[in-house]
Amino acid sequence: MCLVVSSFGQKKTKYESFKNELTQNKYTIEAVLDKALRYSSNNDIYVSELLDACKYFSSDRQKFRVCMNAYPRVIDKRNFFQVYDLFNSFSFAVRLYHNTQGNQNTISTINYPNADYYHGVTTNACNQPLSEYQFRSILNGRRNNSNLNLRELKDIISRNCFSTSQIMKLTETLQSNRSRFELLQFAFPYSFDLENFYYTEQLINENYIKQRLIRFIDREIAQINQQGSNFSNCRPLSQNEYNYVLNSIKDENFNKEKLKLAKQHFERNCFSINRIKIILKEFSFDKDKLNLLKISYQNCPDKDQFYRLKETLSFSKYKREFDQFLLNR
Repeated sequence: MCLVVSSFGQKKTKYESFKNELTQNKYTIEAVLDKALRYSSNNDIYVSELLDACKYFSSDRQKFRVCMNAYPRVIDKRNFFQVYDLFNSFSFAVRLYHNTQGNQNTISTINYPNADYYHGVTTNACNQPLSEYQFRSILNGRRNNSNLNLRELKDIISRNCFSTSQIMKLTETLQSNRSRFELLQFAFPYSFDLENFYYTEQLINENYIKQRLIRFIDREIAQINQQGSNFSNCRPLSQNEYNYVLNSIKDENFNKEKLKLAKQHFERNCFSINRIKIILKEFSFDKDKLNLLKISYQNCPDKDQFYRLKETLSFSKYKREFDQFLLNR
């Protein structure tokens, strides 16, 4: 016999509305899965509702994804054992247990900041963090790949805007204090709620490194405040950071992705004339180079020398367009 523990005054959820939407519309199974993942990421749910939602899926793999995704928001976790009976394959039930109830001894005691009502210092480079659904997709991917290293985490962070809480959860996957410190330094400009970044000190248990982290945050916040409310998405890079940016662009195999990554870095960071020139050498077409030049101009600290970058272009058509661009500034 299956016993469901319940209580009076049960919290009301939005599941009925969600279920009605699925019932009244003819969605593909992929669309149903996507909607189920989104719903379970953003809404509290009871086990009985989770069991009902899984009836839409015949695949154990799909059920596993929905249950894994929903577990943090399950209200009555004491009833979660019922979910294991959903699976035809015993291995999926075991995996789900080990990643949820069987992992309770590793639940973090970290105090994460809430960015929902944050009104402090921000930058134009990161003014809207990832949704929790988008972030969980990244985090679950990280947990399924134990070999993801510091550089790969930097690559993920450099392509997105995160809340401090999300950055902390990514950083927790690293073991050493020094690796965590390095990642947190790198991640700072990609954080939305910058003044909450002090919460990250909880991730460092060596006092010397923790004090270095706090001093680093102090300096970064002070620099932003000195530049006032008009602080742009311009951020000078250290030599190590610049080397990382350059190598990450070089490592892209396809021009489209290489161009996309370069744009992201030019929009967020300050680059000198010489550094811009070196990055542009990674591109073959004048059209791409001119596009990047226009983006990089806004954050270039030595704009009076920007005309020198005309030499990176080969064809007169694009050189004339570059000249006209500078005349219009």
